[in-house]
Amino acid sequence: MCPANACLIQAALGCRHVPAFDIAAACSGFLYALSVATQYVRTGTARHALVVGAEVLTRATDFTDRNSCILFGDGAGAVVLSRTEVLNVGVRSVRLYADGARQELIQVPSKVTPTPAPGASLHPRLDYLRLNGREVFKFAVYTMIDLIEQAEADCKELGLSGFDLLIPHQVNQRIIDAALEASGFPAEKVMVNLDKYGNTSAASVPIALDEALRTGRCKPGDTVLLVAFGGGLTWSSAIITL
Repeated sequence: MCPANACLIQAALGCRHVPAFDIAAACSGFLYALSVATQYVRTGTARHALVVGAEVLTRATDFTDRNSCILFGDGAGAVVLSRTEVLNVGVRSVRLYADGARQELIQVPSKVTPTPAPGASLHPRLDYLRLNGREVFKFAVYTMIDLIEQAEADCKELGLSGFDLLIPHQVNQRIIDAALEASGFPAEKVMVNLDKYGNTSAASVPIALDEALRTGRCKPGDTVLLVAFGGGLTWSSAIITL
């Protein structure tokens, strides 16, 4: 719970006493943090910002539940944001959303649930991640479609011809396929590495971005759409020109 992971990273890197703090937004955490860091750089408060998406889901996984434990992985990814005088590059647009009224669809409840009333029964596995698979599937497909459609409209407003690559949160192949079919976004322009690492939550987008750059799926000058959705409920997108 304390200290924040960001403070541990700051110390490990030997940084001076720069601000360091965590953001909790589940699978959307990386894009939420990216949005915050972007504001620091754009306003001139910072010249450089390190944004890390990290998750250790094995700590909250019930390995006796084969319906869920096979989906998840541990991982971390990071980007550095820096000020530049070059026009029309960097983070072009960010959208963030949340719906706390549907918090029960994805939860690790034991650390956040209020003390139960006297006589109330406790869930036998409160330390483990719980999710409503059917409802989460519908939520994820709908929000991914909506984020893609919004981003396509934003893309036109920014004067961009289109996206060179879509990097979605690596949640589930069926969710990704259903959203692509409904939105009409070409599958050949989508980065998927779910088969290698599983769902690494907040780490999945930066891990996939790193792999896309390393393997040539995208390159400097390309415009990339990042989308994520997860517990909270939260969902988000970012348009970036590399």
